[in-house]
Amino acid sequence: MRLGCAFLAAVISLHLLHAQQPQAIPKEEIDRSVVSALSRQGVAKAKVVSHIDLTEPFGTVTQWTFVAVQDDGKPSDEFEDHGPIFLCFVRAGSPDCALHLYRDVRSDGPWFDTPYQLLAGRVVYANQNKSSPLLFVKVCGAAGGNGNCGIAAALYSYDKGTDRFVRVFLNLTGRNNNQDTRFVESGPLQGDVIVNNPTENAPYAYWIEVFRAGDSGQYERVLRYRSLTRYSDGNALAVADSDMPEILRRLGLWKAGDPLPVPPRRPAGCRDLFLRRGEEWCK
Repeated sequence: MRLGCAFLAAVISLHLLHAQQPQAIPKEEIDRSVVSALSRQGVAKAKVVSHIDLTEPFGTVTQWTFVAVQDDGKPSDEFEDHGPIFLCFVRAGSPDCALHLYRDVRSDGPWFDTPYQLLAGRVVYANQNKSSPLLFVKVCGAAGGNGNCGIAAALYSYDKGTDRFVRVFLNLTGRNNNQDTRFVESGPLQGDVIVNNPTENAPYAYWIEVFRAGDSGQYERVLRYRSLTRYSDGNALAVADSDMPEILRRLGLWKAGDPLPVPPRRPAGCRDLFLRRGEEWCK
């Protein structure tokens, strides 16, 4: 009898749980809500270019979606054939498209500090087994005459207590001098972010920075040094990959004689890896 009551209580609880969970809003309806909200802001020709359901990977309390929308109706200048990109977090059916990834918008070139290209928008994981999810977003501003653009890269984590997404990392670079902001998706640095920017004086190299989530969840810089990789030295590897042995060595994760770190993506024709004056190269 006691066992039967326990079973009945479990069945009732399960039914109540399902009754309390709201029905998922269809993708098309969410996209329409975003387009409608942007149309009220003057975006006449909105085109959805990315739609990511965040509910399952983040285990959110309510339904959350990331939607990126391109304005196809307002070219900024001769270098772009469409208007800006709008980045939106949608809680249930209520969109918030006020994500600002550029700290300061310059008055003499506001288009450079406005998203025009979505370079990345995906869920990444700071730990193995798909734990500690983050939303990684990377955008590029309108290109200038030399092809350069302002690239903003950001990470967002989910706070279940407040049922909202919080930005935990933001970095701004250009793109014409091998700058990069990389979220590390595997290996000993999984969950970290590696940034490289060219130095301002000879011998020309790169400032390598590594950022890691602190106790608060916000990313903090844990390493900065002048790279062993030289600017335009002919190495086909990306800067973060050519300097990876030195990055790991400085963080106590690699020493001379250990196997060389394997880049996540090798350049075409890269067969073997070797070390030259501390820098990793391809044969």
